[in-house]
Amino acid sequence: MKRFNIGLLILTALLAGVAAAQSDSLAEAARKHRQQQAGKPAAAKVYTNDNLPATETISTVGAPASDAAANTSTDGQAASADGSTPAAKDSAKPADDSKTRQKTWEEWRDKIQKQKASVEQMQKENDEIERQFKLTTGNYYSSAQQRLYDGAAMAKEDAAYKQQMEQKKKAIEDAKQKIEDLQEEARRAGVPSGYRD
Repeated sequence: MKRFNIGLLILTALLAGVAAAQSDSLAEAARKHRQQQAGKPAAAKVYTNDNLPATETISTVGAPASDAAANTSTDGQAASADGSTPAAKDSAKPADDSKTRQKTWEEWRDKIQKQKASVEQMQKENDEIERQFKLTTGNYYSSAQQRLYDGAAMAKEDAAYKQQMEQKKKAIEDAKQKIEDLQEEARRAGVPSGYRD
């Protein structure tokens, strides 16, 4: 038992020595790292949502140099031709741009909605033609006398209904394609998907 206690005491002493040596080397490494960082230039600025401007648009290019020099007034504040400062114009411009953009988006939505309404109307007309065709053929085939005497007339009427249905289906397909084209044009114009659908 005595040997076990002596062995435990020696092991504890060794571990304490190793821990002290590691903390010294860790402190030494931190000092070296700080010295290396002091010699290097500062890191590039990192942009986050917290330090970006809150306006809708960010200008990556400033005003042209010739315009800025021509519009500078005597007190150093730039002024426009009507005497207002650029800051006053810029505060009104985003609101106007936003309203114009919103109006454009609504126009696109209205175009697409009108085309969709046109497609729905054509589909209703096609459904009505199909219903009439089914009623006519049902009446024809339910009467033996009518089949016997009006075979040629029914064949013409049948062909006319089928031609109308084909024309209407083609018109519906063309109208659906026009909707897709309008949606694609709107997407290319930068219209949000909520206004395109």
